[in-house]
Amino acid sequence: MAVAKLIAVLVLLQSSADSMGAAVRSSIVGGDDAPKGSWPSLVYLDIKTDSGKRKWHCSGTILNENWVMTAGRCWDDELWSRWDRTGVWVGVHELDKPAERYSKVITVDRLNDFAAVGKSFVNDIALIKLKKPLDFSTMKHTSPVKLPEEDETFDSSSECWIAGWGEKGSDKNPNSLQQLKVSILPQEKCSRIFPDITTEKYSDKMVCAGVPNAQNKNACDGDYGDPLMCKTSRGFVQVGIMSSGNPDGCNSASLTIYTKVSGYMGYINARLNPVTKELA
Repeated sequence: MAVAKLIAVLVLLQSSADSMGAAVRSSIVGGDDAPKGSWPSLVYLDIKTDSGKRKWHCSGTILNENWVMTAGRCWDDELWSRWDRTGVWVGVHELDKPAERYSKVITVDRLNDFAAVGKSFVNDIALIKLKKPLDFSTMKHTSPVKLPEEDETFDSSSECWIAGWGEKGSDKNPNSLQQLKVSILPQEKCSRIFPDITTEKYSDKMVCAGVPNAQNKNACDGDYGDPLMCKTSRGFVQVGIMSSGNPDGCNSASLTIYTKVSGYMGYINARLNPVTKELA
C-alpha cells in the first residue's frame, strides 16, 4: 500500500473542507460523562488552517511516545505544511482545564489513496508525528492505545464504546469527555446510508457500528478521529476510527462508519518501525 509523507501540501477534496466548515467540534449525541482516566490514549486535536481564519477539532489516539492516530479527513486542503498551527492536547478530560501536556506536530502521514467515495471516505486514516516524545512516566492519565491482534475478531457480541468531546443531546456540556456504548453491526445495516463503501471492494477496511433501534445516540459528523474501543482479555482495543456520521443528521438513525484499524496494521507498523514491539 503506497504511503505519501505529507510534507508540503495535503490535498483533500474540497467536499471534505466544506463538510467540516468553521469551528467544527466533536458531538457525541446521547453520551454520558466519561470517568476521568477511563480513556488514557485519547487526545484532542486543535487544528487551524494556514491563514488561521478557520479551525476545527478532531480526536486521536496515542500509538507510542512519538505518534498519534486519527482520521485522514481531519486535514484540510488549506493547512499546507504549517503543522505548528496544530495543537495536540494530551491527558485532557475537561477542555476548560489544563491538559497534562500540549504538543506540536512535526508532520502528518496520510495514505495517498485516501479519497471521498459517495457520502463517505475510504482509507480514512492519518498518523501524526509529535514534535517532542511523550514521557508517560510523568503523566497520570496518559498511556498508549492497544491495537488489534491478528487472531482477535469483533462483532455484535463485543462490548464496544466510543469517546470524544462535545454535545450529549439536549443537555449540552461541550467541555467534558463523553462516552457512549455502541454495537458493531452487520454491514448491510449501513448499506442503505453508505452504499458506495459497503461494497465488497471496501468492506474489509470499514466497520459499521451504532446503537440498534435507537435515535439520537451515536457519533455524529464532527466526531472525526474518535476511537471505537472494544473489550478483550487484554483490555480495551481500538477497533475503528470514526470516519463518517449519518449524512441525514445527528438525529437520524444511529449508524456510523469507522475505518477498520486491523486493515491498516501494515501501514501503522511501517511508520512506527523500529518501535513496533511496543504495540505487541
